[in-house]
Amino acid sequence: MNTPPLTPDQEREWTLQERALAQERGAEGADAPPAYRLLARALREPLDSAPPAGFAALLARRVECAALPDLRWERRATAALVALLLLLAAAGLAWQGQDWLRQLLDAMPSLPRLFNGWGLLLLAGLAVAYWPAWPDERLPGTDRPRA
Repeated sequence: MNTPPLTPDQEREWTLQERALAQERGAEGADAPPAYRLLARALREPLDSAPPAGFAALLARRVECAALPDLRWERRATAALVALLLLLAAAGLAWQGQDWLRQLLDAMPSLPRLFNGWGLLLLAGLAVAYWPAWPDERLPGTDRPRA
């Protein structure tokens, strides 16, 4: 096993722990401080008590609460920015009128051939992949946090 070299403090600690384990097994000449022997003895013995009832559920709730930050502010900010973008796009469309499509096609004459008929399929795939309500409805086994 490849491990990084130990620092002198780690080497001393490891040596003391190994001496305590050897002394607990009855090896001669292995002198270790009493605290290390007590720790080695405690690690060899099974626990006297079982975890309390509901320990796993309590721990799972604590981990879930600690791991998931509150994203309500980010969702609201994203929705506001998307609404602003759509509003600005509508204003730009109203300002430019019907000339924007013609100007775009004049600037890029190869735009209709760019997708070669696959543009609608691409948009449909993106809509299916990123539609916000579908994962909750179609995958009943998923546990997603609710906001």
